[in-house]
Amino acid sequence: MRWRVMSDSMSQNRMCILVVEKNVVQVSTFKKPVLNVVDLFYTKESEGNSNQSKIQFVLRKFLGLICNLPNHATVPFFYADRRVGGLGTCRLTDDADIWAIARAAQLLTCRDPTVRNMCREQLHYTIRRGFRNEHPGVLPVGEYLSGSVDGGLYRLRYAEAGSNLWTLARQAAKRLGVRIDVSGDENLRIVADDVSVSPVKAVGGLRKVARQRYNRDLISDKSHQGVVATGLSLEDKSKDMARLVSCRTPLSFRDWRYLHRARLDILPLRGHSWFCSQEQDTSCRRCGKENETGFHVLNHCEEGLQLATKRHNTIQDLLESLLVKQGHDVTINNAIPGQRLRPDVEFQLSGSRVMVDVVVCYDQPGSMENAYQRKYDKYSSHGRILPLVVGSLGSWYPRNDEIRSILGINGRSWGSFRFKARLAAIQGSMDMVCAHFHHGAPNPEAEDNPPLSVVTPYPVD
Repeated sequence: MRWRVMSDSMSQNRMCILVVEKNVVQVSTFKKPVLNVVDLFYTKESEGNSNQSKIQFVLRKFLGLICNLPNHATVPFFYADRRVGGLGTCRLTDDADIWAIARAAQLLTCRDPTVRNMCREQLHYTIRRGFRNEHPGVLPVGEYLSGSVDGGLYRLRYAEAGSNLWTLARQAAKRLGVRIDVSGDENLRIVADDVSVSPVKAVGGLRKVARQRYNRDLISDKSHQGVVATGLSLEDKSKDMARLVSCRTPLSFRDWRYLHRARLDILPLRGHSWFCSQEQDTSCRRCGKENETGFHVLNHCEEGLQLATKRHNTIQDLLESLLVKQGHDVTINNAIPGQRLRPDVEFQLSGSRVMVDVVVCYDQPGSMENAYQRKYDKYSSHGRILPLVVGSLGSWYPRNDEIRSILGINGRSWGSFRFKARLAAIQGSMDMVCAHFHHGAPNPEAEDNPPLSVVTPYPVD
């Protein structure tokens, strides 16, 4: 599958697909709407592999423009799963390889015996032609399709076997690290990493493998851009984060413009060396304390304390509403007799005191574990304590689900609460980021699209 560029100046065409910004994220699902976008740029005609990379580069730049990202945003972000904070798009070069492998495997296992036998004979002819007159008695079909160079297959790189689907599938399998197991006529399997699929499910399975690899690349990013992804990856079973980055996201345009930069920790803050040199003042522009980083702005800036409290109280109100619907008689912020401690929510369960205390911390596994432990140590001597830890940018601490298990909350109600709590944390954090960049403005929260200095892939008209 090859692509031909239809326009030399793709930047001139970007306005053709610049519809509502949040709707362009349909690209991340790579379903039918994507084809309408991508068809502006290429057609299915053979003309060389370099065009795929060129188109992929332009498309990635376009997505960076939509997400308000600078040029140094890490590449795995665009292809990692949305559940760990990525965009979940398919890399065109990877997708072309996936389809080449899938089509080759599907033809070799076709139900029509005429088609199946014809394709196998063509494959055998291609292998024999590659070996010339030195081919073995039993052709290494599986090794050939898997891109192996063992057993004399290394000589095929110098052979003039021509180019067809089988040579393309061999090259694609080698690039993706895929092994095609041909152990029998009806037992062809496609294996990559820990995934083994039949030819019918090859596309979905290999896309999953590619996405998992980008997930690992994003989480293990040597720079600071993968820190939040490690927190989001703690809970990757639900589709909460995927919904927040879909075309039906409840996030506002203002939240959208800040969210991805905050998750990658590449907001234009003084504490980052790429934005402010060490010779300049790196302290917070508002409180003047500590280095100005995303961690400080979202969790430790004294000037943002009012909005941080509002963020906390929104989640607390959602929790209170859930518990009341479950039939619990709750009290809010009542002091423990003889103590100065005030748990957020308190109620009786089987005659004993149960307390739930909400904490919003930075999206690092270590920070979330420490926050949970602090709450436990603080209240454990006064009754049963169930800390509720939510990340500033939407992470969900796995031990939060103990609340559901202990109180017997049904999955539907708990899932709805979890989504709303994570959304409230993100919206509250975006309010804090907006206020931080626009402190002193008459009403920064009312700005629908606040200006933010950003190096965009294309000049803004």
